[in-house]
Amino acid sequence: METKGSKAIIDRFRSITDNTHEYAKSLKAKGRLVAGYMCTHAPEEILYAAGIVPLRILSPHVSQATTRGYIHETYCSFSHDCAYQGLHHSYDYLDLIVTSSSCIHMGEAFNVWVRFAGFKEKSFLIPYPHIIHTKPASAFMTESFGQLKEFVEKLSQKAITNDDIEKAIKTYNHTRRLLKRLWAFLRHEKPPITGPEVAAVTLAAQVMDKEECNGMLEELITLLQTEPGEAPPGVRLMVSGGACDDLVVFDLMERLNYATNLIFIDSCTAARYFWFEVPEDMPNKLRALAEGYISKIPCPAKDNVPGTGEKKRFRFIQQFIEEFKPDGVVFLYQRFCSPQPMDIVALKPILDRLGIPYTELELDSTVPISQFTTQLEALVEIIEGVAA
Repeated sequence: METKGSKAIIDRFRSITDNTHEYAKSLKAKGRLVAGYMCTHAPEEILYAAGIVPLRILSPHVSQATTRGYIHETYCSFSHDCAYQGLHHSYDYLDLIVTSSSCIHMGEAFNVWVRFAGFKEKSFLIPYPHIIHTKPASAFMTESFGQLKEFVEKLSQKAITNDDIEKAIKTYNHTRRLLKRLWAFLRHEKPPITGPEVAAVTLAAQVMDKEECNGMLEELITLLQTEPGEAPPGVRLMVSGGACDDLVVFDLMERLNYATNLIFIDSCTAARYFWFEVPEDMPNKLRALAEGYISKIPCPAKDNVPGTGEKKRFRFIQQFIEEFKPDGVVFLYQRFCSPQPMDIVALKPILDRLGIPYTELELDSTVPISQFTTQLEALVEIIEGVAA
């Protein structure tokens, strides 16, 4: 039976997520340049302004030991997976690979591509401040983005004008606003779209040409506004943590022996990717980009307000809890990622004060279905017991 309505568009997004290489190669066949990026701190707008489609490097989700001889064994599985993609030559069709100096693990994955995967002449590391909540950070980032702009202009043999960057900023801001509207459906008691479906759409947006993506998002939102909710109300789960592009995890959360609804994902592969905007119509376009990216929900590796020890990200998490009203929180993080578990230690007392139960899931290259199912069902049982 042919899928129609919103489900047909969701299936198209999911197909792009599941078949990233085929989608990217279809863009190449149309004469487009495609650049891979490993971290959401990379200003995609500069690439897009040059006519280059930015595409996020995603994990293969297969258990492998190839990378152990190239980067440290105790680096997170996400960095190992990204390094594996370079060594396996899965992305050889890319015209460029970029990343920012975010964390050591991802930096070493990037180095593997540069040193061993043939990307030495078509790679760019964007210098990025370690602590972004300081006055010099904006000027530092403006200069770094200017260096990226010069490199991209040489690569693409195209001058990037202020108008080009402004158009890219507005295109990307439109994507961000549409994604926020999509996630807002999950605040409903009976949303017309599921959390895993929203996660799949958001992940697809990170590999798609933004104009095509925006057209599909607009059509999807229009259809959802007229469709009734299908899923029965259940225990509302919110995820908070690090990079997770394995949609199996999110599918699992709504396939337990209890009625559950995944209603929010605070991660750099979900809400933290788009939950900000770049100022529009500023005279200095690179400064506008710097100010926009500084306003992002901080990565735990960058989140420290000097002199206070405050975590700016915690403000957002409490905001999300107020708006989406989860019954429980799932801390989802990569094994061997130090900043994420350190954040969790400080977040637990906040959730305790709010009376919200939580559990921790530690990610590796592959998902331990039975273990995660047991932990999630135990969380739901605690929540239902409290409710009773």
